Amino acid sequence: MSRFLLSTSALAATLLTSNTAFAETTAEDTAHNLLSEIVVTAQLEDRELQKLKTPALGVGIGGEQIAAINAINAEDVVRYAPALIVRKRYIGDANATLSFRNMHTTQTPRALVSVDGFTISNFLGADFFTAPKWAVLAPDDIARAEIIYGPTSARYSGHSMGGTMLIKTRDITETAAHLSAQAFGQNYKYYKTDEDLFGWSIDAGVDFALSDRGGISVSYRHFENEGQPQEWRTVSASSLYGGQGIVDKELSFLRIGAQDSVVDSIEDQFRFRAQYALGGGWELRGLAALLVNREDTLNPRSFLRDASGAETFIGVSGVNMGLTESTELLAGVGLSGDAAGWKLDLSFSRFDVLDNKERRSDNFDVVTGARPLTGRLATNDAYWNSFEGAAERSFGAHALALGLSYAGYSDANRTLTTSDWRRASVTGLRDASGGKTRLLGVFAEDAVTLTGQLTATLGLRYESWRASDGFLTNGGATVRYASRSHDAWSPKAALSFKPDDLTEIVASAALATRFPTVRELYQAGLIVYGPNVGQLDLNGFNPDLKPEKAVDLQLTASRRIGNVKVTLSGYRQDVRDTIFSQTIAIPDSVTGDLTQSSLMTNIGKVRTWGADLILSAEDVLIDGLSLDANASWIDAEVTRNPLNPALVGNKFPRVPKWRTNASVRYSPSADWTLAANFRHQSTPDRNIENNSTSLCDTFYCVSTFSFVDLKATKRFGSFQLSAGVDNLLNEKAFVYHPYPGRTFVFGLKWDGRL
Repeated sequence: MSRFLLSTSALAATLLTSNTAFAETTAEDTAHNLLSEIVVTAQLEDRELQKLKTPALGVGIGGEQIAAINAINAEDVVRYAPALIVRKRYIGDANATLSFRNMHTTQTPRALVSVDGFTISNFLGADFFTAPKWAVLAPDDIARAEIIYGPTSARYSGHSMGGTMLIKTRDITETAAHLSAQAFGQNYKYYKTDEDLFGWSIDAGVDFALSDRGGISVSYRHFENEGQPQEWRTVSASSLYGGQGIVDKELSFLRIGAQDSVVDSIEDQFRFRAQYALGGGWELRGLAALLVNREDTLNPRSFLRDASGAETFIGVSGVNMGLTESTELLAGVGLSGDAAGWKLDLSFSRFDVLDNKERRSDNFDVVTGARPLTGRLATNDAYWNSFEGAAERSFGAHALALGLSYAGYSDANRTLTTSDWRRASVTGLRDASGGKTRLLGVFAEDAVTLTGQLTATLGLRYESWRASDGFLTNGGATVRYASRSHDAWSPKAALSFKPDDLTEIVASAALATRFPTVRELYQAGLIVYGPNVGQLDLNGFNPDLKPEKAVDLQLTASRRIGNVKVTLSGYRQDVRDTIFSQTIAIPDSVTGDLTQSSLMTNIGKVRTWGADLILSAEDVLIDGLSLDANASWIDAEVTRNPLNPALVGNKFPRVPKWRTNASVRYSPSADWTLAANFRHQSTPDRNIENNSTSLCDTFYCVSTFSFVDLKATKRFGSFQLSAGVDNLLNEKAFVYHPYPGRTFVFGLKWDGRL
């Protein structure tokens, strides 16, 4: 930490020295530079926060940056943002989880995401199935995104422990129609997989201006895609045809005998947005989205052949088929305006899982290779309600903000056995689980101007949490869990120093508490590996989890030098009682014998050191050339763990040591934009045990990747044509599952006034 403080202090001194030298230029040069800075500031302003409030590190992603991305789904717009990753396994992945800085990709309750102030984060659980509901938007709906790193503001709940993201939709300013179409495809090869995969989408919408007071927008998007197989299945070497299996060159225990099915995804989005000025400084806004999704994995393929040359699954374990269908609805309404000198903002939203069914077959018979008729049907009945209210007012040197919030979550899951999995012919109830949580919060925050250069921001947040109605049904017996409640105070403080209009240094300290979700408390998981895969894991959850508590320290220095802005930020975050699954010894309820079980637990402490370097520039070397680049270094380590002391000193899984991104854009004329983009992540440990298979670069691993993406856009009249490629070098990379290979993307847009 001392080395980091010295480095940051040196940067700050350099920035101040640079400013002194700048002040000594001639009057003519000063006038010229001032004019240039005014123009450049307007361009670089797109990278600044405009809606989200924090005294610490935050970045904006504006329209120019978004236009340089081959954005097929909404989550693609943050692809090159600093210190984060969206775990998107294939185009249209409904489980595209968001991770900030030191988060594992299943720690979804630490990422707070909203659209126009309406929550789209899924805080029902903490797993791969609780990604934000990105599909409430199409990429063309998005005007910009803003990101805060860490729980630095009292305005946001403990779910901001990793970070906060606000997506802002485009304003409705005129009566117009919009039509866009995309086509994309890849050839994916690995082991004996060789698949040509294609997808397409079409999006149509109409904006209706309501005089000069606002407007409404109605849109529909249809999307289809074939995603590469997400897993390969192993074959026993001693089985009849096991000798034909492919032994992985890096992990010799992987003898590959088959691939999972190509993932066929179909998605229909019905979207509605509205904004209307009521008069007297008040504005009403609304957002609604109906999502109808279908995803099937019906055609696994074997690499093995029997004596007649026919495909066979004999000896191959874990092969099954599946079909998932869901219908979901988001509805939100917001109101903002002035009253008695206060600026008020109120928002309420509800997300409802109207219908969710997953039909899945039992595994193929390893002895005969037969496809099973039996299987299971899993259903989910869930919803959440969110309310946020804030009031702001300035009093002399004080900028005061007060607010309150409410979030309520309900989740119920059932798994039924079926005699015919395709027809969902139910034969009985296998298990059921669920429960409710609610979180009430109030906050106060005051930004006090101490001098013309110094501002202190002090905040305090109080949260009251309750869990209730928890239950587990298994084997005809139901266990109900007692209600629980906790509360927490989370103070925040920051000191901002602005020696001039171009330089800022901010030091911040924050406490945050993140309470458990319904599924962490009450939902039994399924066994993932071994002979009992797919069976109910009765030890997979923990109704007695403690909340996790973070102490977050950050130091950030930024400087504008002409048409360039440089930001260096360092941080330390200690999280006590980190909620995460680990393997521990659990006594049998009858015999008392200890057995190793994977259980959702509290890890004593996880400590993280990190640093981010962010560079933004306009008109670099030549007019029309823009650059955004960032690099992040992270070291996350388990420092205390009473339940399994052997893990102390291990690196926290799925947190890479390095992440880097870069986006270079060139506009030789108003009609053309060319972009070259780069994404890199070093290899993180795959599991918390940091064992011999933890660091590797093949299937089953979380690997290094270095993706090069290109895009070219030509505008002519009301039309826009684009062509691009993601993963230009066709690098094979994995997040256990494979990432897509080289993917070509073509798009055509039309916008016309009515």
